[in-house]
Amino acid sequence: MHVPEYLFGEIGTHRDELARRSGQTTDALEEALRILRGHVTEHDEADYVDELGEAGRLLGGRDPKDIPYVALALVLQADGIWTEDRELVSSGSLTVYRTSDLVRLAAVTRTA
Repeated sequence: MHVPEYLFGEIGTHRDELARRSGQTTDALEEALRILRGHVTEHDEADYVDELGEAGRLLGGRDPKDIPYVALALVLQADGIWTEDRELVSSGSLTVYRTSDLVRLAAVTRTA
C-alpha cells in the first residue's frame, strides 16, 4: 500500500475523533496505526508532483485533499484507490475500492 507521507500526521490530528467514531480507545487506534505503518510505503510530494494537475482534473473540483492520493495512484499506475470517501468515485483509469470490495476480492482469492 502506498500513501502520501502526510497521511499519518493527518490521522494524528484527528486521532480522538477517529477513535470515537471507530469505537476504539486511542491506545487501540495508536497500536493499529503502528502496525499499519509497517505495511505501507510513504511518498514525499516530490514523488507525485508531476501528476497533481491531472489528478485535479480527474477529480473535477471535488475535495482538494484527495488530489495527492489520486496523483500518487497515477504515478504508480495503480489499479485504484482504497477509500470510504463516498464523494470519490471511479474515473478514467482509476477504480475506487471500498473496504467491502476488498473483503469480497480477498474472499474470492482465498477460494480460488
